[in-house]
Amino acid sequence: MKQHDLHVLKNFDFLARSFARMYALGQPVDIDAVTGNMSDEQTVWFREKYEHYREQAERARAMEQR
Repeated sequence: MKQHDLHVLKNFDFLARSFARMYALGQPVDIDAVTGNMSDEQTVWFREKYEHYREQAERARAMEQR
């Protein structure tokens, strides 16, 4: 994989985590708008990461409220 591709994936991972945390905190997230300019491959990858981090963030948020 090219260095540029690795850099993009790291940025996408950071964004997926950030948007997932925002969602878990009750802020609206339009995931279609976020992925609107991504390629199909990038969109699939991003959405999988986003869902994974969203589930983690929601579990963490629930634990904080106990």
